[in-house]
Amino acid sequence: MTNEERKSIVGQLLAKGQTLSQIQDYLHKEKNDPITYMDLRLLLSEMPDAKLPEKEVPKTVLPTASAGASAGAKAAPTDLASPPAAREPAIGGRLSISIDQTPAPGSMLSGYARFSSGAKAHWFLDEMGRLGLEPELGTGKPTQADMQEFSTELRRMLQQAGGM
Repeated sequence: MTNEERKSIVGQLLAKGQTLSQIQDYLHKEKNDPITYMDLRLLLSEMPDAKLPEKEVPKTVLPTASAGASAGAKAAPTDLASPPAAREPAIGGRLSISIDQTPAPGSMLSGYARFSSGAKAHWFLDEMGRLGLEPELGTGKPTQADMQEFSTELRRMLQQAGGM
């Protein structure tokens, strides 16, 4: 199957609200096309008009200090698709994590984080599954408590999203 044929099918299925995993399954089962998820993501990057369906992620509340937890605060809603400018700013004591629709070059997955301390950073997972963090200039570096909360919340989000 050519990429042009794939683009036509992918465009139609995206218009119906299908996720990339569902599209990949369709191509495998119905069209006998062995496309990988990563190849499908790359194909999507060649389709500037294509839009992934928005995922709604349930809000999560972490235990608060008054409930006996030492470091928790109420978690902000996670946002899997909007660009950093479209997200609400973090308000003291909240962690906000987003996942980019199209990962940053050289990474399997990337996104943006606003930490409880007020620090902001772009994060990414490379091909080896290693986590990288690039603090935003002028916001300071995340604290050790920020990083523990971030890694726990990111792991939870990825598990909820099916391991992306």
